[in-house]
Amino acid sequence: MTGMMLYLSLGLMVLTVLSNRYWRRQLEGLRQAQLRIREKMEEVGKDVEDIAAAYSQVAQKHAEAEKRALKAEQDMQAALNELEARQAAPIVRYHVFDRSEPRPGRFWEAAVRHLPSEATVMTGQRGWVGIRRCLLTAETEREVRERVSARYPRKAGFQVLEVVPCRVAGLSVNRIPELSTFRRSAPPDEAARPPRRAAGGR
Repeated sequence: MTGMMLYLSLGLMVLTVLSNRYWRRQLEGLRQAQLRIREKMEEVGKDVEDIAAAYSQVAQKHAEAEKRALKAEQDMQAALNELEARQAAPIVRYHVFDRSEPRPGRFWEAAVRHLPSEATVMTGQRGWVGIRRCLLTAETEREVRERVSARYPRKAGFQVLEVVPCRVAGLSVNRIPELSTFRRSAPPDEAARPPRRAAGGR
């Protein structure tokens, strides 16, 4: 009886050791699986953060693109409105007053009106109707009035109504004659010809 109990105790001890090793292996496997799952979760978390950052950038770019598109539509509508207004507005014609020679100063706009009468029929301006706007270059407003009045005198039925800086965009005069748009180059034969001597010189 005692021997049987001893065998049973020994058998239970062996089973306990085997069971303990088995469950330890199972526990170790669960721990390793848990570590792998945690690592995957961290990787997924990083991927989610990267995706969230990329989405934020894309959303910001999309918002900026929408703003630019809205601004472009507004600019286009404003341009169309301005085009319609310009098409509906009366045409303003400008008459070039100066010759194509360099002249210092800035561009001016002079409004001249012709009042035809029997005494001014011989001026050759029968087709002058209404107000003409002339473009010319000069240093001061006074010079503009003097030049315009000299070409279109009051006694011939002309009247200078207004002298203002030119309102046509893009017109400018360069202070350096060599760079002036209105500088007329000399012919090659004149450029190569020696300068004339003063009268009486040797």
